[in-house]
Amino acid sequence: MDIKLILADIDGTLLNTKKEVTPKTREAINTLNQKGIRFGIATGRSPYAVKNLVYEWGIGESTDLILGFNGGSTLDLHTMEMTSAFLLSGKAIPEIHKDFAGFDYNLGIYDMETFHCTKDDARGRGTANSNHFTFILDDLSQYVSSEVNKILLMAEPEEIVKILKRYDEVQPSLYHAFPSGADRLEIINPDISKSKGIAVLCEKYGYTKEQVVTIGDMMNDYEMIRDYVGVAMGNGDQRVKDVAKFVTASNDEDGIALFIERYL
Repeated sequence: MDIKLILADIDGTLLNTKKEVTPKTREAINTLNQKGIRFGIATGRSPYAVKNLVYEWGIGESTDLILGFNGGSTLDLHTMEMTSAFLLSGKAIPEIHKDFAGFDYNLGIYDMETFHCTKDDARGRGTANSNHFTFILDDLSQYVSSEVNKILLMAEPEEIVKILKRYDEVQPSLYHAFPSGADRLEIINPDISKSKGIAVLCEKYGYTKEQVVTIGDMMNDYEMIRDYVGVAMGNGDQRVKDVAKFVTASNDEDGIALFIERYL
């Protein structure tokens, strides 16, 4: 295989269940540049948060780029240039408030290295702190006439269940929502996916689909696993495994390292 780029999801893929990059996986990633292969992250998280975390994980020097916000933005770690596509219209903010009137939730927007929330609560502050971002209490009205990467809706797990039921009933056209945890929903441009974000990368760098390895585990990785040289983790969703070119070991069994050692 003439591989030029490897993109890995974070949770359930790059990180084990202890939220660590294992020594074997770290060592395998740190050898890729010697083979002329670039390494990057494909995640729903903010690239500004991940750029700090890769150094904590011991792979900062070997990470070339971060595809964040589920394919919406790319941060080149060498030039620190951020490019964005498939942004979410700020008009979704009043739409969300209308669609979920009567429910108890907090909305948050990532803005560079700040996290703006409609409520000052533990979930909002915890999300800001975990990303090493500054928390800002904000009604988000400043974003209504612009575009954002994504919106995070946070609530009690029981409330999220009710909100998802309402979401299925209203079927909005301005935004797409999906759970990324028991107490939160990711709200994004309906046209976005990690696969489409990678397509933008391929056009920029001149890569073909056959030159890009994608590694993931869950359904938000489905399209990128299907559309490129997809590697499903052993702990992954069976639907992801069904469309993958390869299935490797689990995230607790050095699945990324084993794939790199065997095939690259």
